[in-house]
Amino acid sequence: MVGEVGKAKIMALEKLGEDEIFERIASGVSLASIKREFNIGHKLWAKWLDASDGRRGRYQAAQLEAGHFYAERALETAQLAERDNVNVARLQVDTDKWMASKLNAQYDTRQRDVAINISVNDLHAQAAQLLGNVIEGEVFEDDD
Repeated sequence: MVGEVGKAKIMALEKLGEDEIFERIASGVSLASIKREFNIGHKLWAKWLDASDGRRGRYQAAQLEAGHFYAERALETAQLAERDNVNVARLQVDTDKWMASKLNAQYDTRQRDVAINISVNDLHAQAAQLLGNVIEGEVFEDDD
């Protein structure tokens, strides 16, 4: 249940409007900045997202767009880096790449581990099939 203070904070979000809020997010304004501006926490933000049908999906679409913003900014920072600011630029690029990968999976370049399951019974069956020409301890050789 949301108290009077929470209702007032949600009304402030409603007054600004969903389109404006999501446009800010899509253009790189962090959710933390928006929550700080409206003095709301994660639970109240989640309540606001779920208060309107489809709003959470529109928020996720804004996040995907924000991923593009951070990727573009990382590229621009790298291209504009100069000898005297290269270490700062590297940190900015790494941060923006990380943000882009968290907001939009297409920018996640980490290598994925592939899980492989091996059944010992399957290995035994395959070995028995391969050794089908072994009968009672004797190996029959091809007559070549």
